[in-house]
Amino acid sequence: MSFILIVDDNFDNRHIIGQMLSFSGFAVELASDAQTALDIARQRRPSLILMDLSMPGLDGWTATEYVKRDPHLYDVPVVAVSGHVTRNDIERAKRVGCSEFLPKPIDYEHLIKIAQRYTRKQ
Repeated sequence: MSFILIVDDNFDNRHIIGQMLSFSGFAVELASDAQTALDIARQRRPSLILMDLSMPGLDGWTATEYVKRDPHLYDVPVVAVSGHVTRNDIERAKRVGCSEFLPKPIDYEHLIKIAQRYTRKQ
């Protein structure tokens, strides 16, 4: 079964994004830190990863680099999710391998369009 992996250290952000996607018919898995997300991704291979960039410990920038270097995950799209939306942040997200940048606060319609695009759910 395909699913979207949501990675965010903030409980409310993680669950709100998860509820938005679930409400629209997507299967989701939640991870509160990047290391847990990498473990889930390696075990279950998501269709899409929504990656918060600013997290304590292993941050989303580095975790995305790990995903893109993993021979079993490199082609899984990673969308950066962050409240830091400077030009440098967006460019850095693309450099580490993110397909797109989704700014916080999350716009519901934009989120659903991204989820549909990468999971091919119509």
